[in-house]
Amino acid sequence: MCTVSWLRRADGYLLLCNRDERNTRRPAAGPRIDALNGISFIAPVDGDHGGSWIGANEFGLTLCLLNRYGDWIPQPDQDYTSRGLLLIDLLDCSNREEVQRRISRQRLERFQPFTLAVLTVEASTTLDWTGREHIIQTEADLQVPLVSSSLKEPKIARTRKELFSQMVSEAGQVDAQLLGEFHRSHFPEPGPLSVCMHRADAMTVSLCAVHVKRDTIEFTYYPDSPCLQAMGEKVGIERKKSDELQFVAD
Repeated sequence: MCTVSWLRRADGYLLLCNRDERNTRRPAAGPRIDALNGISFIAPVDGDHGGSWIGANEFGLTLCLLNRYGDWIPQPDQDYTSRGLLLIDLLDCSNREEVQRRISRQRLERFQPFTLAVLTVEASTTLDWTGREHIIQTEADLQVPLVSSSLKEPKIARTRKELFSQMVSEAGQVDAQLLGEFHRSHFPEPGPLSVCMHRADAMTVSLCAVHVKRDTIEFTYYPDSPCLQAMGEKVGIERKKSDELQFVAD
C-alpha cells in the first residue's frame, strides 16, 4: 500500500512516497547505494523479500511500485515472485521506453497485480499489470497522487485525491511544503482513509523523498509514520550529465 505524489522543477523533480504495511511484515532497511550492470542506484530494502518498492538511478529515473487490488483473485497454488524484485531488476534502465520494453518481455503472470510509476526529468508513465492485461498510461503527472490500499474500498483513494485537490486549490500551487503536509495528513482523522494511515493491523511505516537535481540524486528515508517527523537518513549519487545520457542512448 502506498500514496505517491511529485512535483516538477526546472532541473528535475521531487517525489514523495508513503509506504503502508501490515504490522506482521518485517521492517525494511534504509536506502543503500548499489549498482546493476554498472548503473548506480539508490533503494531501500524490503525486509521480507529483499526487493524494494522505490528506487532511483543515476539517469534521474525513479521507479515506484504500488500494489493493485480489485476484482483479481490470486491463485492459491501459484508461487508468485515478489513484485519488489522486478523493480530492482529494472533499475539499470536509462529511460521510460526501456522500462516499457523490458516490462513487455516479462512473464507478468508470475507477479500479483501492480502499478509501476516511472518518472524521468522529462515526463512520467504508469505501467499497470491487472493480473489479466498490461496497460501503459502516459502523462502520469495528471494522475497525482497515486494511491493503493488493501481495503477494497474506493473511498480511500477518493478521499486522499480530494484532499490533495483541495490543498492545491487553497494554496494556489504545488510546492515541497504542500507535498510534505499532504503526506503527514490525518484528514479526516487518523485512520484507514488518512494519507498518514493508522489501523490496528497496519500503518504508514515510512516516507521516502527522492529529489532529482541538476547534478545529483538525493534519497531521504524517514523510517516511521510521517506524522512523527523522524530523523531522515539521506544518501546521494551523482546524476549523469545530458551528454553522457545521449551517449548511452546512442
